[in-house]
Amino acid sequence: MSTPRLVFEMMTAERAVRRWIDGRSGGTGIGAAGAGVLFYLATNDNALVGDVTAALCASASGMSGLITRLEKSGFIVKSPDGSDARAVRLTLTPQGRQAATTARTVVHDLNNHLTAGFTPTELAVVARWLSQASTLTPHPRPESPSVSS
Repeated sequence: MSTPRLVFEMMTAERAVRRWIDGRSGGTGIGAAGAGVLFYLATNDNALVGDVTAALCASASGMSGLITRLEKSGFIVKSPDGSDARAVRLTLTPQGRQAATTARTVVHDLNNHLTAGFTPTELAVVARWLSQASTLTPHPRPESPSVSS
């Protein structure tokens, strides 16, 4: 039996899942990444940008652009933090709450689609594998032995 190409399959699946969500965003332009922000804020209102960024395992630069787009579209409001002038807090607008509800339905439908035909035992193995993959942290490569002349 050949070795499964798990990394390739995971990366391909991740792109397909994002396209699936993006294609069902109902013209909101939110997409998969924006839905993640809305989901986080739906249960952590008035959250610090840094907390949202960390929760989504995102980069600060990527989150900055996404937050700007969500704010311009009327889904979130940025406000200064009362105790730290450098910090910014995010709050969902009523439009953002509605979009989060719509996105939750889209993700629920996607979960049903992805789990169809699998047993609970099979899904538990998939969940365990994905959980293990999500704990990976970058480690520097071991240094190559120096070559003496």
